[in-house]
Amino acid sequence: MLRRTYNFKDSILLEWGDVIISHLKLDIKQFADFDPKFDTQFITNLQQQIKQGYEEGGDLSNMMELKQDTKLVENAMKSCLTYYKRLKYWVVETFPEEDAIQKHFGVGMLKNIRNSQPKMMQYIEGLEETIEEYRSEMIAAGTPIELLNQSSILSNTLRIANKNQEQKKGKRAVATAKRIETLNELYKLLQKVNTVANYVFEEQPAKRKLYRTPTKNEKTVTE
Repeated sequence: MLRRTYNFKDSILLEWGDVIISHLKLDIKQFADFDPKFDTQFITNLQQQIKQGYEEGGDLSNMMELKQDTKLVENAMKSCLTYYKRLKYWVVETFPEEDAIQKHFGVGMLKNIRNSQPKMMQYIEGLEETIEEYRSEMIAAGTPIELLNQSSILSNTLRIANKNQEQKKGKRAVATAKRIETLNELYKLLQKVNTVANYVFEEQPAKRKLYRTPTKNEKTVTE
């Protein structure tokens, strides 16, 4: 798993970048005299890196999308649980003395499926075939036909919700990795500026302070 190479907030890193740019524009000649790589193009590249860091926007949008999909999964799971309870009533009503048939319908396995999406999907998807096998007996016992037809709808709804949730998890992981990679590269550039500033302003501690790396939750020095 890709990790940040700095120990403060992303917002502090980006703010530090903005501050470094403002100082570097004024001091670029002194930096270039020490190391010619520090020219106007270096500033342009650094600005682009900072801009990209802002544009990628953090994890909030991905979190909100995932939260919405998770809510859909939760709603689908609740619907399946409600269906299980209602179907159970009619299964027991139709086959009161036949434990094997009741078990075939999943009676008694609520605790195993109620908190597991994969197990609930497996259960709901398997119901359609079981219902068809005993449909006539259940209808004769008074089971509502719409209840018997509902399993395939619930199965499809839960499967789609689960798929979308898993896709969002993957999307979030990829986006987070890309953002961390971008910000780590920015941190590396800013650290390079800080290192060179220590040489350029070796006799000017106040100037060196303007380029120093911020510590955790520290505000950057703007003047």
